[in-house]
Amino acid sequence: MEKNLFVIQLPANGSIYHKGFLDPGVRSVDIPQTNLSMPRFCVGPSTEYLWWYQQRDELSANRGPWHTSKDVLSAVGERELEWLQKFGCERYPREALYREFYGHQRVDPQVHIGYLLDYLKLAPHVVPRKYFCFRFGELTGIIDWEHATILPLFLQAKIPKHFQNDGDDESENFRPPKLRSNFDMLSDGEREYELEIYRRRQVHYFYVGFTDRHNKPHFNAMRKHNIVMRNRLYDTACRPWEGDNASLQAELISTLEQWEELAPEVVAPVQYSMEETKNCLARHAKQKEADLQMEQIRAFIGVNIEGWVPNGTFEEAKAKAEYIKNEMLNEVETEYERRELLEHWPFQDHEEID
Repeated sequence: MEKNLFVIQLPANGSIYHKGFLDPGVRSVDIPQTNLSMPRFCVGPSTEYLWWYQQRDELSANRGPWHTSKDVLSAVGERELEWLQKFGCERYPREALYREFYGHQRVDPQVHIGYLLDYLKLAPHVVPRKYFCFRFGELTGIIDWEHATILPLFLQAKIPKHFQNDGDDESENFRPPKLRSNFDMLSDGEREYELEIYRRRQVHYFYVGFTDRHNKPHFNAMRKHNIVMRNRLYDTACRPWEGDNASLQAELISTLEQWEELAPEVVAPVQYSMEETKNCLARHAKQKEADLQMEQIRAFIGVNIEGWVPNGTFEEAKAKAEYIKNEMLNEVETEYERRELLEHWPFQDHEEID
């Protein structure tokens, strides 16, 4: 299916609509079809979830359709910039383990606004100079494509988030997944944890393998380091700000370090001092380590990053979370550490906007 989608060449970036669905005056670009006298489908504004998340539907940002890759890259930065200017306020990082890295203080969105402005300076220059070409296909119907989005290939050249197992050495080196040799000797909890790791490695491994076999243009694009780097910068810039003032700057720093490869004909429009770079990368490394710890805990509990669990495992997940909390409380050495752990325990009840 993915191979078939990749061969369809579409006239703009955005989302696909039936021509009669859009209100009068909404911008759209017709999708040519060879076997019909009149086009049935068009590309219109993006329906990607992030364009509607937390009042983003109230913004005046350009939702598409976008005719160029530069427009796509700029639009997401402008959207997040406008949202912060309109709704942003100081807050604690959503990820509880990050709070230590900010001195347990509320984080100022103005810092992230500055990095978004830096991103918008870089964005026009990071579009690849070479594009990947495909033969033409034809769109004949749409089935349940809610929130699906058309983007340039260099922004789609990645493993889908539900399949990727980034950060795992076995997956990133494309080693065939296998269970630990002593798997049968592990406890029930340890076996469950190992099976989850095994499942993630399998999904990652087979997606990459079958993409190599059936969709070479996508596979080749995924392997290019400079494409991966552009992808990460875009993904981080369009991510809603939730109290993280390190990740976007870290990606900007990474982009600047490779600037000669990305845009050799242009002087980099943004620079950071050595001290600022060092401090940012140190904090970012701590956040990545915290992400890994939280991923392992969530895998053990059986909860996703939003806190959702299947109905059938809710009580079991609660018991596992309580078990981990008690184990961590047994390890603390001071009353202050105990209070901090209880106050910022990530699996306690809280408002979703926190």
